[in-house]
Amino acid sequence: MSNEDRIKGWRSRRQAGNYTVGSGVAAWRLDPATLFEAKATPGVLLKPLLARLQGEPHDSVAARRAVYEAVQAELEAEIARSAVDENLADFSRRRLRVIVRLLEQDIRADVAVFAPGYLPAKLVAEDERLAAAHARRAERRKQDEAREARRHASRNDIALEIEVARDEEDDLAILRDRLRGLHEGHPPDMAGRFQPVGRTLMAMFIYQLHVMHGESRIALVWALVGPVVLLTLISSLYILMGMHFILGMDVQTFALLGATTWIMFRQIVFRSSTAYVSARGLLNFQGVTPLMCALAQSLIYVSVYLVVFAVLISAGHALGFVTLPISWPGSILFVVLMGCCAAAMGVLFGSIATFWPFFLRLAPIIERFLQIFAAVFFVSEQLPEHLRPWMLWSPFAHGMQLLRSAYFEAYQSTDASLGYFLTSLVFLMMVALIGERLARPNVQPM
Repeated sequence: MSNEDRIKGWRSRRQAGNYTVGSGVAAWRLDPATLFEAKATPGVLLKPLLARLQGEPHDSVAARRAVYEAVQAELEAEIARSAVDENLADFSRRRLRVIVRLLEQDIRADVAVFAPGYLPAKLVAEDERLAAAHARRAERRKQDEAREARRHASRNDIALEIEVARDEEDDLAILRDRLRGLHEGHPPDMAGRFQPVGRTLMAMFIYQLHVMHGESRIALVWALVGPVVLLTLISSLYILMGMHFILGMDVQTFALLGATTWIMFRQIVFRSSTAYVSARGLLNFQGVTPLMCALAQSLIYVSVYLVVFAVLISAGHALGFVTLPISWPGSILFVVLMGCCAAAMGVLFGSIATFWPFFLRLAPIIERFLQIFAAVFFVSEQLPEHLRPWMLWSPFAHGMQLLRSAYFEAYQSTDASLGYFLTSLVFLMMVALIGERLARPNVQPM
């Protein structure tokens, strides 16, 4: 705005009969006493904006923009002078932008914006929407701060102190009195003593068995039916090709070992990884950790599938379809070791899922890829020499072939390496434990 415009405006105001020097300045200024109040109305910004706009040239968009920018600059100065909280300052900036937008729309629509009692038609609704969004952002910010505080306490192994609502203080006092009474009834040497890990794990094991039994009894039945379906499929493929023995192993038992062991493997991977991420409600109990939840699931499914093995082998042998193992301890040992591999992989998958929740959706794809190279459908000795390395990189293929070597008298794997399998198992466990340690702060109790 030029000096000539200012002089012209001053002369027009001076010609008014009620003009006094300095009049109208108070209406132009933003009132810091009411500007940043919690329940301030939009009028604290609208009235000074209208007064300044009326006292300045406002015939063009550029002139009005200069007024808007002046009010914006004054608002920023008040924010800096009053040291207002950034959240409230952001709300005031957003409110001013909404007022300017609605006011400019009315000016362009030839609405009498300088009439007494003027208020943009949509200002109340827009301000309520803005206030609701501000409240949501504030609540989300509080939740983020609380989550970060829990994570900090968990990461540094310190107590987390939270503010208790006033209406809950009486309940908390009653709870403290009752807890004090319980602790006074304990022997003095029990103070600060934790439950043994084995005892807690066994309690988790029993609890998960009850959950499995209560949620779906069909799951236990499917533990028997699933391997039967897969071994039937594998056996049918070989029998249709005219093969009843594979390197001295009968097809039915060969398929039984591959199908049941791998179904156990995949169940442990999926169940333990899900338990690691989702069993947050159990973490409120003393001694329960995400790792323990995953191990409890692994222990359950290893136990279930050992029973499945016993039932299928006994029933198959009674019907004349399956041969008995030459070494029960050796066969059981390698089944358990494959379960340990699955548990380690499940913990690793669960740890990754705490950083990237979408990862568990990729777990079935990874499992199918590993199944191809895990000696489920065939052993490496069936392949040409130049193709065997493509299969023997997988430690699971070594484990499956060692299992069949311990089961069958006629088959002794020349490719499988016990040292490679055990070394890979230890390495996988170490990687899983490292990942679990890094991911532990991300799993917080509910």
